[in-house]
Amino acid sequence: MANPTAGPDQLWAGEPADRVVQNLFDEHAADLLGYARRISLDDPGQAEDLVQETFLRAWRHRERLAVHANARAWLFQVTRNLAVDRHRRRAARPGETAPLPDGDTRVADIRAADGLDAVLLRADLLPALRTLSAPHRETLVALHCLDRTQHETAGLLDLPLGTVKSRHHVAVRELRRVLCQRGIDGH
Repeated sequence: MANPTAGPDQLWAGEPADRVVQNLFDEHAADLLGYARRISLDDPGQAEDLVQETFLRAWRHRERLAVHANARAWLFQVTRNLAVDRHRRRAARPGETAPLPDGDTRVADIRAADGLDAVLLRADLLPALRTLSAPHRETLVALHCLDRTQHETAGLLDLPLGTVKSRHHVAVRELRRVLCQRGIDGH
């Protein structure tokens, strides 16, 4: 049985590793399928395949996963990596890519890559941004999403320049920490 005082990412001490994988499936499969559907551009069946492959890998690595500090993040990172790998395999075989009406398959590959990147960014970055305080998120969005300078952001938010610089520094550090917890290290 799961430890009733354990957090969502803590595993069950003393449980056999195969039971840990079953518990992970019970707790995270629905969320993982939703995530896989958001990052699977071509077909809903691919999302199910991604989740199935993720749990197959979890089973293969069940002994290590049973003691992993953040198994949920591991599952999501594996799913993301599998989606990226599938996309790259398709891009590496342009003969299998459906041509656009003008016959330029490279354009189709670029559009698919841009679409996948946008979905992955939305799926990973937006929840991480929501963890920031409103002032830090507002500063980060103004600087990076609205492409404002620090001086423009200070004027826009009616803040001293030093406050904008400080909030930016703290926001980037915190965002990096949250993304690392989700298994995204930027490398």
